[in-house]
Amino acid sequence: MGKKNPDEMTFLEHLEEFRGRLIWVLVTLAVGTAGAYFFSDRLVAFILLPGGGKLQYIKPAEAFTVHVAVSFLAAAVGTAPVTFFHLWRFISPALLPKEKRLVLPFVFATTLCFVAGVAFGYWMLFPAMAFFRSFETPSLTANWTLGSYTSLALRLVLITGLLFESPVLVYFLARLRIVTPSFLLKKWKHILVGIFVVAAVVTPGGDVFTQVLLAAPLAVLYVVSIVVAFAAYPRTTDDDDEDGAARRRWAG
Repeated sequence: MGKKNPDEMTFLEHLEEFRGRLIWVLVTLAVGTAGAYFFSDRLVAFILLPGGGKLQYIKPAEAFTVHVAVSFLAAAVGTAPVTFFHLWRFISPALLPKEKRLVLPFVFATTLCFVAGVAFGYWMLFPAMAFFRSFETPSLTANWTLGSYTSLALRLVLITGLLFESPVLVYFLARLRIVTPSFLLKKWKHILVGIFVVAAVVTPGGDVFTQVLLAAPLAVLYVVSIVVAFAAYPRTTDDDDEDGAARRRWAG
């Protein structure tokens, strides 16, 4: 028996589809993490570079845990195309037939946005760590632990990587008529305030400079998202055509 048409699958069958693709993603991440662990010494040194000083670890397994966490981050970046491919395969039944053929542009765009966000988060570590180091004096020395520093660094780069996916997310929300371009234009003041709130939560400490450094590109991404929404939002109703029928089957 051939594979069932995704447009005709029930809700439970979609959940089963999601579980299967999630397993593929997790297995890929596990294999990637194991492979990256062989280079974890270099990866950890690269992550620690913005710290600008010597760190210590005070728990027996702390250094090992950090090596695994950094290896996982490298695997998440390296296997991003696989992750986004399975994400595309899962959400593609909600799209129009002509849009389902855009798998390669989707994988490329989401991977590029994620990698750009991770790179930007890493770059932000330098001014953030310089700010924290600025409190050192001849009588006051920072003795940072390996675990606390790495936790902060990995959280920052992962969050910025996900935040940079906003244009892609808006594209699909617009295609599904969940978000309209006019809504994004009308709510720009609220969104701008939300961006600075997110920047304040994500960035370490109370460094206003670092918060603005994150909020500025997020604001630019919001403008890009508005343009994307205008390009993606359907101009005509599709309730009576084949594409609309497929979308209704997915929604129902």
